[in-house]
Amino acid sequence: MYDLAQQLLPQIQAYYGGQFIVRNEPCYSQIGSGSLPVELLSSWALTFTAIDGQGRTLEQLAQHWRRLAKPVIGRISEGRLWLDLRCLEDGKALLQALLL
Repeated sequence: MYDLAQQLLPQIQAYYGGQFIVRNEPCYSQIGSGSLPVELLSSWALTFTAIDGQGRTLEQLAQHWRRLAKPVIGRISEGRLWLDLRCLEDGKALLQALLL
């Protein structure tokens, strides 16, 4: 996953760099459901931090991605929008979706 994050990062930084600081960062993915969704797996994520410091800017980006023909779902936490790459199978498809 780290290698995939490194491959995706330059193009995504070039596209979103005017509004966001884009990084790849280690993260944990919560797995499980029901009464005990407490197991964590290590992963890598692309993170987006709004340069203007506004949480609303992150929410607008997340909403835009959710409305795509193939929605891209991230989570907002710690002042960043996180795209966990753990289950990503096609980096090209993600790039095509995000670079519209």
